[in-house]
Amino acid sequence: MTEIYYRIATNPQRFTSWSKKTQKKLEGEALVNFNEGYKHAHDSTYFVKASFVCYWEIYSNASLAKVAPAITQASLMHLAQRFAERGQEQEANLLHNMLINFTRLLSALTEEEE
Repeated sequence: MTEIYYRIATNPQRFTSWSKKTQKKLEGEALVNFNEGYKHAHDSTYFVKASFVCYWEIYSNASLAKVAPAITQASLMHLAQRFAERGQEQEANLLHNMLINFTRLLSALTEEEE
């Protein structure tokens, strides 16, 4: 599945096709937000496009939404480790704080839902 998202973000025709299909699934404020984000993502870098695609895939896929926080946490951990290996302690500490706050915020949302 991740390969599909990569292909969408790196191929302009696939990105446009994916966008049209996604727009048809959305309504109201979600559609307005999608269209606004699309304006910025369409001509942007890979990272911006990939983030846009992943956000909307998470938004519309309950299964993916369940694992997205863990993937995000793992990504932050991976970055922290890479900075630590390079001896960039300030960046590693910043990411460590982000990890703590991310977990805290997830816990707050989980408590509200229960």
